[in-house]
Amino acid sequence: MEAATVSSSDEHRAALNRVSGLVLPSAANGRLSCTDSSDLKEEEFLEEEMEVKERESEEDDQGEEEDLEELRAQVLQLLLELDETREVSQRHEESFMELQGLLDEERLASAHQAESFTRQIQRLQGGGTQLRSAQEEMSSLEEEKESELVEVQQELRSAQEEVLVLQQAAEEAAAERENDIASLQEELCRLRVELQRLHATAAEYELEVTSLSMKSRRTAQSGNLATRPCVGTSDVTQLQEEVISLTDERQTLSSNNRELSNKLEQLLQQRDMRGCSLCQCEGLKKELEELQQLHEGSQRERAALQLFSAFIFSSPLLPLHPTLSSSQNCTRPSEPPVLSIPFIGLIVIVALIWCWWEELAS
Repeated sequence: MEAATVSSSDEHRAALNRVSGLVLPSAANGRLSCTDSSDLKEEEFLEEEMEVKERESEEDDQGEEEDLEELRAQVLQLLLELDETREVSQRHEESFMELQGLLDEERLASAHQAESFTRQIQRLQGGGTQLRSAQEEMSSLEEEKESELVEVQQELRSAQEEVLVLQQAAEEAAAERENDIASLQEELCRLRVELQRLHATAAEYELEVTSLSMKSRRTAQSGNLATRPCVGTSDVTQLQEEVISLTDERQTLSSNNRELSNKLEQLLQQRDMRGCSLCQCEGLKKELEELQQLHEGSQRERAALQLFSAFIFSSPLLPLHPTLSSSQNCTRPSEPPVLSIPFIGLIVIVALIWCWWEELAS
């Protein structure tokens, strides 16, 4: 494009030099009047002005091409960042689904564990007031655990809703970016067509200049010196009007370039918004870590309860329970089982203290 512009400017200069070369010998021969000298000065001034404008147009074309290259590079960078954001959101969604599955499994396991605990508590109900208090404490622990699980599930739902909102926002931002990219591509195509049209008009101007030079050569050969200055003046006026129109078109192209820069600033603002969404994703990661810590704490509590139940059922003093030792009660009714029940209560209290200590340590 630059080579075509330079060649067109060189052809303009050559044509003007040919025109001036045709005019200067006629002035040397003394066949030009005072109006011819003024026309020569005007043509030289117009030639200098056209050279200055051609240089300015070349510089503007180079600046526009550089801006277009920068816009292409920035658009490609934004597309790459959008792909990375989609991959990150997909990974977060997969981690959320895995956590939801783990929580469902934990809920089922806790339900089975609660059923086993209720059966064990029903077996220990005949042990007296201490075992009843232990059962109440166990039920309170189960309720606390269920409430914690409900809270964890609610937090997980809220996190999933936030992820859905962020995903929708990312999709909307992606759609907006695609629309912006399409509009920018259309704008680039339009500018290319406009530049091609300008090159075509420049070629037409070159043809007109060559035709004018041919006309001036024919008029010089035919000897019609009286009518030639008027024709040259009208052609110069027409060229001035065309130069003015070209200047207006250049201004429109510069305004279009400003519009493209404004759109680029909007895309940069959208990239900043995407950075905010990434910060929100980091916050969700921290919340997920907290949920994982709660899940680990619930697993430790369940292990403690399992250890406690295994310790109770493996204790050798359980057969001394009144419901299980009817033969001893029948043979010796005067001796109640005083030692078995307090000892079991002591075991329950020690286990509860140990569970409380583990909860504080977690």
